[in-house]
Order: sequence, then structure tokens, then C-alpha cells
Amino acid sequence: MDSLYVWSDSRFVGRFDRNGDDVAFSYAEGAFPISLSLPLTGGWLRKAPIRFLDNLLPDNPAIRAVMAQETNAASADTFDLLDGADVSGGLVFTRSETPPSPPSSGNPIVASDKEVAARIARIKAGAAESWWDSDVHARFSLAGNQPKFSLARIDGYWFWSDASTPSTHILKPGDPHRPGVEENEAASMGLSALCGVPTPKAGVIGFEGRTSYIVERFDRERNVDGTVRRVHTEDMMQAIGDDSKHKYGVKAKQVISVLRRADPTDALAYEWIRRLALNTSISNADAHAKNYSVIFRPEGVGIAPMYDVLTTTYWPDVDRSLPMEIGGARGARQLTPHHWRRLAGDNGLDPDRVEETARTMAWLVLEHADEAYRGLPERMAGDLKRQLELANERIEPIRPTTSSPTSKTMESHEGMVHVVAHSRDGHAVHGYWRRKPTR
Repeated sequence: MDSLYVWSDSRFVGRFDRNGDDVAFSYAEGAFPISLSLPLTGGWLRKAPIRFLDNLLPDNPAIRAVMAQETNAASADTFDLLDGADVSGGLVFTRSETPPSPPSSGNPIVASDKEVAARIARIKAGAAESWWDSDVHARFSLAGNQPKFSLARIDGYWFWSDASTPSTHILKPGDPHRPGVEENEAASMGLSALCGVPTPKAGVIGFEGRTSYIVERFDRERNVDGTVRRVHTEDMMQAIGDDSKHKYGVKAKQVISVLRRADPTDALAYEWIRRLALNTSISNADAHAKNYSVIFRPEGVGIAPMYDVLTTTYWPDVDRSLPMEIGGARGARQLTPHHWRRLAGDNGLDPDRVEETARTMAWLVLEHADEAYRGLPERMAGDLKRQLELANERIEPIRPTTSSPTSKTMESHEGMVHVVAHSRDGHAVHGYWRRKPTR
């Protein structure tokens, strides 16, 4: 039997066991659910455990091989790559039964400006191995295809991350074939925040003349003493229990279905619709299932803040098709209120509420574009605004009202938080809403 142990703040959560091609998972007594696809009550899909793990790693097998070589992992096997790595979410994985060192307990390795600049330069030069560097002892894993790396900001200095040094920021050096991509994403994230959607701080940073897009991690929080703790999250591919290679094939119906199972009141589903409407109005044709996540907290589960938001149609050669069809429409320019109503009706949601969400989000995007694009080159700002106008030309935007349900985030849902389904004293407890505890 081959095992991978799961920890949260050095507390044992569960164990993945591999027997041949099969990977099973078992929870420790008193553990919290690590995935909507792996409920405490059991009954999950046979492939759900290995898919949960694989979705934490880069999509490209060649990148995984480089990762194994540069981090001195035993192999490019999923279990070996995750052993001791700083991964997305709140979990740490080890091959050993011994609990990992608590966060911030080790001696973090300083990431000098020269080292960071060199890594940015190698990524922009297209070097696959630049995701990792054998000259430093960083050990992290970030899913997806785009080269990126993580750093920890501690007391005003940058450090390389690993299991005992949780990263606080993610850097994504821009693709030289996509001029302006760093500024596009930073401005788009700012626009998302201006529209009232929870969004982490993002921008463009320079190290010795080398620039990169940078974003604060929403799955990391600082304790009162300044130390960093991990917050558990999972992307929608993990929540659904599907393979990352299918991320562009996941339908909105699948996302809504898994959210409605987690929360029969539908508050999670409506909050996710806000994210879908934002990405659509901002003309983001790369908003696939891995670019949406849920976040787990002691008081319940919610929809995670926005990330990977940008106007992809800014570049003329990019496919304008939406990854998720909306009411039969595959392009933002085709969308009308009718399509959103159809999406709602097909999924058991309130058509009036979903239509209002989409139309008010369109208004907010157009209203705040000038402020979000302030500071960009004039031509770039103009081209981005034109893409927003095209994406929203048929949606009939409307100004939001304070009484509108779309003006509430899930975190302020009548002062309530949703508690996911779990087991208590051996009995299944269905998900429910409860008053948010005071701190």
C-alpha cells in the first residue's frame, strides 16, 4: 500500500492510499471535508480522490517532470510531487506519517531581487524549467498551463515558499506573444473589485527591470502575530471530481449542480452566477472551470474571490467562444437577457434574479471601466473599453439598486454563512445556513 498523508495546520486530516491504479481516500476522525467531491458521508466517484490531487499540479506532464527534477522529488508521480509542497488551498501533503513542521517554524530562504528577476526572464524566454530553480530550495505547486511561481512576503522581504513557508503572492510573468497581458490582467482584476465582486489585490511588479503580474493569494491569511496560515480552497474541477484536461468542457449546469447540492438554499449558486456574469461582461473567454473556486472556513463554505480575470478578446487572434455556454449562446456578443433567463430556467434558478444579476453586472463593468483603466496607455485603454462595449451590446445593462439581491455578496448574505454537509456522531448532517459567529 502506497500512502499520502493530509494535514491542516499540522493536524491530521486524512490519507490517500494507492493500490495499483486505484487511489482511495479516508478521513481522520473529526476531520473537516477537504472537497465537495469527497464528502464526509462517503459515496464519491471512484476517480474523485486522484483527480482531487492531480488538479493541484501543473497540467503539462513535461512540466511535472521538470518539477520533479528541480525539486529533488522522488519521481514525477503525483504523490511524490505533492510531498512537502506549498500547494493551493489549506492542505499540506507528506509521504511520512510524521506531521509537517508548522508554518513559519523553519528558516525561510530569501528570494533576492536578482534571483526573482532571473526567473522572470527565463519564463518570458519560454524555458519550461524556469518554473523551478535548482539553485534555490523552493518547493511549490501551482496548477494550470501558464508558467507562474509563488513567493512569501515576510516583514518586507521576499522568500521562497515550501510546506513550512506558505507563499503569500503568485507571480505570472507575461507571455511575450501577448503584449500588455500583465497590465490587462491587473486592470481587469481592479475592475472586478470596483464592481463589488470579492477580488484580491493585484498589479505589476518589477525586479531589476523585469516585470511580472503579481496577485495576493486569497488562500493565505495573516495571523495577529504576522505569521501566515493557509486557508483551504478547491477549484471547480476538484469540486466536481473531474480531470483537469476537461476544464474547457465543463458546463455551467455542472457547476450549478454541485453548488446546489452543497447548499439547497441556492445562495452559493447565485453568488457564482455573479462571477460568471463578471467574466462574461469583461469579455474573458478563458474563464474555464479551474478559474472558479470554493473556499472552506470553520463557519462554512463560500465562493472564492475572483482570479485569472482579463479581457482575452483584446488580442484579435484569441478564440472568442465562452468556455461555458450561457442559455445556448457561446459568445459574449450574442448574449441577451433571454439567454440568462434560459440558463436560470434550465437549472432551477429564478430567471428574474439571474437576469438582473447579468444586466446590473454589465452596467457596473461599463461604469467603472474608466477608473480601472486609468494609468494604462491611452490606446490600450481605448481598445479594452471597445471590447467591453462589444461584449455588452445586447445585454441591456441596468443600474443596480440597493434593494437588489445581486448587490449582496455571499459573505453578507443576511449575516448568515452556509455550513456544508458533514457527519456528527456518526450521523449525516445536511448543509444549512447559520448566523455568522462574532469574533
